[in-house]
Amino acid sequence: MNAKFKMTALSVAMVAGLVAAGSASAQIAVGGGATLPELLYDAILPSGVGLTDFSYTGTGSGAGKTAFFTNNATAFKNESVAGTPAWGASQSVHFAGSDSAVTATERDNYNTAHVTGITGPAAWSRMIQVPAVATSVLIPYKRAGIADLDLSDAQMCAVFSAKTGGLTWGELRGTTDTTPVNVVYRLDGSGTTELLARYLVAACPGSGFTVSNSFAAVVAGAVSGGTIPANWIGATGNGGVKTAMAAADARVGYVSPDIDYTGNSNSVVAKVNGNLPVASSIQTALAAVSLPVGGASQASNPLAWVPAYSKPTPASGAGSSYPIFGTTNLLLNQCYKDANVQAKVKAFLTGLLGTTYDTPISDRHFVVLPNGSVGTNNWKTQISNVFLNASHPLGIGNANVCASIGRPLSN
Repeated sequence: MNAKFKMTALSVAMVAGLVAAGSASAQIAVGGGATLPELLYDAILPSGVGLTDFSYTGTGSGAGKTAFFTNNATAFKNESVAGTPAWGASQSVHFAGSDSAVTATERDNYNTAHVTGITGPAAWSRMIQVPAVATSVLIPYKRAGIADLDLSDAQMCAVFSAKTGGLTWGELRGTTDTTPVNVVYRLDGSGTTELLARYLVAACPGSGFTVSNSFAAVVAGAVSGGTIPANWIGATGNGGVKTAMAAADARVGYVSPDIDYTGNSNSVVAKVNGNLPVASSIQTALAAVSLPVGGASQASNPLAWVPAYSKPTPASGAGSSYPIFGTTNLLLNQCYKDANVQAKVKAFLTGLLGTTYDTPISDRHFVVLPNGSVGTNNWKTQISNVFLNASHPLGIGNANVCASIGRPLSN
């Protein structure tokens, strides 16, 4: 059961009344977006701050960012759990999850609408973007007779581009197998797609890949004729990819870690450059980067808190590591009109930046942010010292900053 408003029938009825009265935001911190961390948030939000405090709906990173930027929670409807709210257009969005980093255009549009020189109800306060956890992107595969797929950078480039007629398993593996390689890809705006794209751009120079959370845009310059091959299979959400992968043979896809694809078994998940995903190597790569990128003078820039992807070296052999990884991020505000919601959002971030959630993060095959045990840069401390420090100019709930502005009670 997803972390979308779990409570007793009585509590559901009570909160439904509050929603109708337009005061649900005083009770629940409403968020959604990336499906990649949804099961993790399902586990840690209730145990961290209470069963009735949060609603998180996985809709995809693109929809999550849009809901946050427009403060429109209608995308965060719980379509599967009975008795849960279908948010109306008046419900405020308090936070969002996204593996797709905020772009400069998105930041600038947000600041123009809600920060720079803005007063009155439209003054929502600064947007905050910080990493929540790190993650690998796994390459699941299904092909009869193959249980040890190991793909080089060049082979990965070949899988996700397509020559006329399509790539065959024989061409991929140097055999006589003429079966086409059928790629399962995300149809929705997906941060998982964007993380894969960052790797493909770095690993396949000159191949035409581009960075986007839209798979069609990622491969438009790499596939023959700019059109996704007819034998490739589109699916919505991480769960949709899993379902499509299970449905037939001769398929390759990409997913976030979960109970079915943990990254520990080469029989279902491909190695890349000889490596399965290993948390320690990803944490080491991230710890080499100091936050915010470019130094403290950039702390007010939300783009600076999500480091650019850097492909590990060497590519293969001794000292190499799994190369497809990134972070799933939280979008928050510095100020909230609802003090209760502000406290809940701050408590969630406090849990992520402490050790409270380290075990559930690791148990679900995500990677705890660098915390000083690896490398010299402690991401948790750097984020805490700014955004959880109420006296810092960028601190959540800073009384001097938030006296008359904040994320609204309702849209």
